[in-house]
Amino acid sequence: MDHQTIQTYNARAADYAAAQRGKTPAALYRLIERVFVPGAPTADIGCGSGRDTAWLVAHGFPAIGYDASPGMLAEARATYPTLDLRQAALPDLAEIPGGAFTNVLCSAVLMHLPAEAIEEALAALCRIVAPGGRLLITYRASETSAPREPDGRLYTPIAADALAAACSRHGLQVWQQTAEADGGRPGVVWHVLVAGRAG
Repeated sequence: MDHQTIQTYNARAADYAAAQRGKTPAALYRLIERVFVPGAPTADIGCGSGRDTAWLVAHGFPAIGYDASPGMLAEARATYPTLDLRQAALPDLAEIPGGAFTNVLCSAVLMHLPAEAIEEALAALCRIVAPGGRLLITYRASETSAPREPDGRLYTPIAADALAAACSRHGLQVWQQTAEADGGRPGVVWHVLVAGRAG
């Protein structure tokens, strides 16, 4: 992960966690229910406040949340003390063995990596997807004209076609790619990719 972005999350963890918990990504949750395998091992990569990990567990997807920010993990553990939350970071996810999860969620994380680390991160995400498993990625571009927003967080531009090609190179078939408006912030577009590994 980008060092300055992690520093920003650590320094303002309480604020970011509260902001995340104050939103319900209904479209994302509907998509998860459609594509993830119920009851199967699930990873929330970049779990942040723990909001999505908690939702996954409550809706029949036994999940472990992973995050690179100690500050965000502390906030998540304080709010959701029964969740399994661990530290791990893209691009390598060295702490997670290959093929460990049937369902892998990586929401609002990939854009925080430097451009040169995106390919390695895709390889790591694909590596932890089990046979018959699926990967769901969401990301957005910066709200400003620069990749680094005023708060210090990096939002690396990611080409959707390049992301799909990387998934294919690492053994996953892309099932779906969409671009959707944020809903609360004019001009902000979320990109969504769903891919799966043959059983």
